[in-house]
Amino acid sequence: MRKIIYSVLSLIMVSFFLFSCDDTYTDLMTSNVKTGGLVNPTGTVAYKLGMTPSFDITIDIPKGPGIKSIEVQKYYTRMSDTTLSNVVSTTINIDGANETEAVQKKIAQTWATLREGLTMPTDPQIPVTETDPNIAKFIGDSWTFTYICTMIDGRVLTNTQTTNVAIANFFAGSYDLLLKYFHPTAGGTYPTSAYGGERKSKITMVPTGALDCWAYFGVWTDNKIFIHIASDYKVTLTFDRSDAIQGDPYNANNICSYDPATGIIKLYYYYQGSGGPRIFWAVYTPKN
Repeated sequence: MRKIIYSVLSLIMVSFFLFSCDDTYTDLMTSNVKTGGLVNPTGTVAYKLGMTPSFDITIDIPKGPGIKSIEVQKYYTRMSDTTLSNVVSTTINIDGANETEAVQKKIAQTWATLREGLTMPTDPQIPVTETDPNIAKFIGDSWTFTYICTMIDGRVLTNTQTTNVAIANFFAGSYDLLLKYFHPTAGGTYPTSAYGGERKSKITMVPTGALDCWAYFGVWTDNKIFIHIASDYKVTLTFDRSDAIQGDPYNANNICSYDPATGIIKLYYYYQGSGGPRIFWAVYTPKN
């Protein structure tokens, strides 16, 4: 009997404790909760050298608890050794405008504004311009922007969302290569049947500058093609072998090209040899 009475009393006490705490629990989870400070900035930007004179970082601020200001911090990461620059801050005033409606802010950026105020603790420093002859060494480096909100009520909240702006050569990277090699005596017939058939491989365009990459010449790996794609997308080839020539000696309509919509690069080049020219048609399709 004592055990039964003890169990009943214990249940009553537990129930009393739970119900007596109910108001506090509800209050902590609802009316006393501090929310807000959420912003949605542009996530990633590929700064394609020679092709990105300017761009905007967009910051979307949803309607909600009032934000007084947003401190935008940026720093630079050198990928070769993961060295970080100093941090530079700017402030965007919101003054609670997002309490009544969503707000959008834009930060205009150029190469000059990206590097403004930043220095590296050791050399090399961030190039002054994107046409620096050593710019290829900086491809893969990036700027990171972080966002810290000061609320109207004085709270300071750091957003987890950041913006990353990475330096990129606009056509460097991995490609599927379809190569046709026309040989005057070894086999096949120009232009319908390539010597050795259609040769398929996977290759990498290696950046050497803002508008330049190299790839291997023909079917060999001991010579290179140097590919220059200008801002108007005109393609110019140079070679490390002196007898190579851009174009197709039998068809003037076969012109080297770059399609900015698809990223496909078509190259035509040849060199003279015994019995006639050795002609190469190469189609580079960027890998997803």
